[in-house]
Amino acid sequence: RDLVVVSVMPCTAKKFEAKRPEFAPEGLPDVDHVLTTQELARMIEEAGLQFAQLQPGSFDLPLGFKTGAGIIFGNSGGVSEAVLRYAVEKVDGKPLANPEFYQVRGEEGLRFADFAVNGTHLKLAVVHGLRNARGLAEKVRRGECELDLIEVMACPGGCVGGAGQPVSRGVETRQLRARGLYQADQRLELHKSQENPFVAECYQKYLGETGGHRAHQLLHTGYQHRRRMAGQELSLGGGEAPDKLKVGVCVGTNCFLKGSQGVLHELLQEVQDQALGDRVEITASFCFEQCEHGPTVQINGQQLRHCTGSQARAAIADSLKPRKS
Repeated sequence: RDLVVVSVMPCTAKKFEAKRPEFAPEGLPDVDHVLTTQELARMIEEAGLQFAQLQPGSFDLPLGFKTGAGIIFGNSGGVSEAVLRYAVEKVDGKPLANPEFYQVRGEEGLRFADFAVNGTHLKLAVVHGLRNARGLAEKVRRGECELDLIEVMACPGGCVGGAGQPVSRGVETRQLRARGLYQADQRLELHKSQENPFVAECYQKYLGETGGHRAHQLLHTGYQHRRRMAGQELSLGGGEAPDKLKVGVCVGTNCFLKGSQGVLHELLQEVQDQALGDRVEITASFCFEQCEHGPTVQINGQQLRHCTGSQARAAIADSLKPRKS
């Protein structure tokens, strides 16, 4: 309880991740505070620290000891390469002569790599950007491709392009960051995670067998669907009543840019012109999670994608028609 853990990350999403209840057993968070690299740089500047005038020092052990596999993960393809440096050696049963796997490196949003190791065929996919990740997930769900490992990075290029990183224009800065990671890997004597004596000691003392129950419990996590602005709606016209026709218009960023504000204005005007205030309730929703299909309008739970004002008005009129019994 006297220990405070501060993590410096290239990713703004880590702030939310640190608050997940599964990372706070018995109410004690694994990480107390998360700073982005931008925030740390600002704090250093405001404190008046001059790096060129500081005396060199070493990181505290054991966390200060690293191998190349612990560095390259910051670039898209780096996690896959770190896994291959371990897996190929284990499957092959002999030391890995060359730790570099150029097949998983690159800048394409989606790329595949195949490896034949001691009679075992390994198939990998490396994807960055959530649009690309969703497309790949749909292919896997439809059974169009079978893969042993899928590396997913939300940010373009991986952590080097994280939202918490200093702002850059174009891809050149991101490319330089990625190049710096691989150069740092080359300068190290150890390149594989299994060569790190402190990792081996951690497994021996605390985690137990690789892939075992204790290690899986502490090192693995799960994911679930989350709305970015869950449940937030703003009632704009007609007032609330249980028997009214419920009409929601997404005004999230994507739908807004595609014209949802105009659709919303048309529907509000329609309710007023046709005196439908006692029959229709109009709400503005901040996300239906259908960003690529916007503008999105929801009428009594049914979603209309790429919806125009005239289409929404026609759907409302149809929904208000008396139904024959």
